[in-house]
Amino acid sequence: MAIKIPAIRGKIGNTVYYITNLTFKQVNELVKRVDSELHTSNSLKEEIQRSLTQNYKQIEEYILNREDHFFDSLVLAVYDGDPQWTEVRYEINQETYYNIGLLELSGTEKIFPVDGQHRVEGIKAALQRNSEIENETISVMLIGHSNTPEGRQRSRRIFSTLNRYVKPVRLGDIIALDEDDIVAIVTRELLESYPLFMGNKIKASNSKSIPKTDKAAFTSLMTLYDCHISLLNVFLSETNRKKYTAKQIKDYLKYRPTEKVITNFTTYLTDFWNLMRSNFDEIETFTQNQADNAADELRSPNTGGNLFFRPIGLLPFVEAIAKIKTTNETLSFDDILQKYTNMNRIVSQAPWNKILWNPLTNKMIMKNQSLVKYMLIHFFNPNLLSLKEKDEMESKYATIFNIEKENAEQIINLYQLQ
Repeated sequence: MAIKIPAIRGKIGNTVYYITNLTFKQVNELVKRVDSELHTSNSLKEEIQRSLTQNYKQIEEYILNREDHFFDSLVLAVYDGDPQWTEVRYEINQETYYNIGLLELSGTEKIFPVDGQHRVEGIKAALQRNSEIENETISVMLIGHSNTPEGRQRSRRIFSTLNRYVKPVRLGDIIALDEDDIVAIVTRELLESYPLFMGNKIKASNSKSIPKTDKAAFTSLMTLYDCHISLLNVFLSETNRKKYTAKQIKDYLKYRPTEKVITNFTTYLTDFWNLMRSNFDEIETFTQNQADNAADELRSPNTGGNLFFRPIGLLPFVEAIAKIKTTNETLSFDDILQKYTNMNRIVSQAPWNKILWNPLTNKMIMKNQSLVKYMLIHFFNPNLLSLKEKDEMESKYATIFNIEKENAEQIINLYQLQ
């Protein structure tokens, strides 16, 4: 069936393209999966199809469950058939406007996605479940394709360029802008209202590390976000009386919860950090210190400073506390934190020397985060580690200190919390 679509004609490089809208119904009927358009080899065609992962199901759910769903444009290649372009020129205030007109498709064209495979499949899957969305529209860019060796080469180049240079949204941007991710929402709120995080006390960047020149920050924004992810797991487990996997948490962050849940989680995090401040004097002292170098000695280049003021120390600590809390709901955060108050928190001293701190270079060691987490849990209660985690901890410790694995267990046991 022939259709006429209002479009804008453009050209970039040697590629002519048309910008228009298609309804979801038209996408479903007109757009097909990539087959022999990019490769004639069966194995290469299968490889392209394998790249179409189950992610389209997440797009399907997004369309069906979010009234404000929105996508960027699809890039669709068109070949065969007999597309016709009729230009309409507009003259307004003695200015003539070109490249606006009607693109007519005969209905025999073959159209496939060069960019947007998952969005196309998500739209089709959603339409099967809810036909009422068939008249929703999505912006598309149409380009020509020739099913010849040269044409396939050109389309492959466009396909790879679009996918190679697309950049995922940075975590820092998600934290700053996302209105669905509860952790991002609440973290932003605390940055503006909670004394430990206000002003320059959190380093905003797309890195977990803190520059040596920064003497004011408690921790980095990305580290704080990851800490809150761990605490969200505990919050949801306690609220809904069930355990959550990492994937379930990731999926939960895609949809904005009710305002009541957001408020409750904000209170939950506030209470946690209040307990951190009341149990560990250095955090409370830092909170009250408004100087630009408040964290100077706490991240000393000579001693390494305090465990909590190093992102590689703070995050494993919060993860360990979260793990302990989820395994024993009768314990409060206060019960758990109090046991750590007498633990040595100077990273250049035992038990952290050579694990978090290199005494030869006076630099932090960044590769032992899981070991730190397991040790912290072991200090609290060795029975909370699985056999695999316990074996990994002892093996890694033995390797670092060049001792037998049995000796590693004995030494780690010396730091048991009382």
